[in-house]
Amino acid sequence: MKNTRLAIFVITIILVNILAVSCKHKSGPLVGFMLPHMNGKRYSIERDVFTARVRELGADVIFMSADNDEEKQIAQVNEILSKDIDILVLDPVNRFRAEMVRAAHNVGIKVISYDRMIANCDVDEFISFDASAIGNQMTQYALNKVPEGKYFILGGDKSDMNAVMIDNALEKTLSPSIKSGKINIVYKTFIEKYSTDDAEYEMTRFLNLSQDAPDVVIASTDKLALGALNAFKNFELEGKVLITGQDGELFSCKNILKGYQAMTIYKPVKKMAKLAAELSIKMAKGENIDDYSKSKIFNGKEDIPSILLEVITVDATNLKNTIVADGMISEAEL
Repeated sequence: MKNTRLAIFVITIILVNILAVSCKHKSGPLVGFMLPHMNGKRYSIERDVFTARVRELGADVIFMSADNDEEKQIAQVNEILSKDIDILVLDPVNRFRAEMVRAAHNVGIKVISYDRMIANCDVDEFISFDASAIGNQMTQYALNKVPEGKYFILGGDKSDMNAVMIDNALEKTLSPSIKSGKINIVYKTFIEKYSTDDAEYEMTRFLNLSQDAPDVVIASTDKLALGALNAFKNFELEGKVLITGQDGELFSCKNILKGYQAMTIYKPVKKMAKLAAELSIKMAKGENIDDYSKSKIFNGKEDIPSILLEVITVDATNLKNTIVADGMISEAEL
């Protein structure tokens, strides 16, 4: 009799614990949020904003970062899918690893492609910034400042569809000036993993061979702009060549104020992270989000419902009213 009461007591405790865990999960969706790496300040901010907003909405987050390793990210996708998530928000290391989306769909989990489009699959939603506008705005800025001369183009990693769209846009913007003979593209390359060191190498090699500096460097990100600037320091060219950029990195903002970099494209990532958090909860609950998706982008297989946020051209005249005012960088850091 005593043993029977003890057994009933133990079973009751086990059932209470199981019920408690179940209720905790069912109180709100569980969202998987995966970023390619945590290099730079922006991803830490996005992780924190996304997580805070999801929790405000009564749900929870499992977060993972892949250290820019695509094989590690694939393993992480399999791991996070085993944790009973309700939806996956994924920023891919390599856009061509569509098997990550297929793995999620195989277990009934929808996927939001975050910041970077995942190619050749039926991903459920894409949220990012307008890459074509980025390419157009940085190129138009350069043309307004230097309408004639030699242009050097440092493109991003082709495994990122945003880099390809930026390149397509800058080519379209430059095309009339190239045809008229006002602009000459003296060198163009794409830099894998947006490596600052590789960008510096390419610029150094060009300067050693040509012994003639370009008038403009269209660098598609701030890290590539930094590589060009590092090369220029060895040739005493700082501030003598117009350099574009993207991301509003602290080092680039400092260089803008010094006159070494002309501009950067600022992407309000807090807005994107917050919106992605809100949409992930809606989709996890089966709610319709068609009103949010104003565009469709072909990813090699499907026209994907897409939300493209606006970007801001930033130079020394409005840096404090944009990047600093949004709390991405403090005046003390500058």
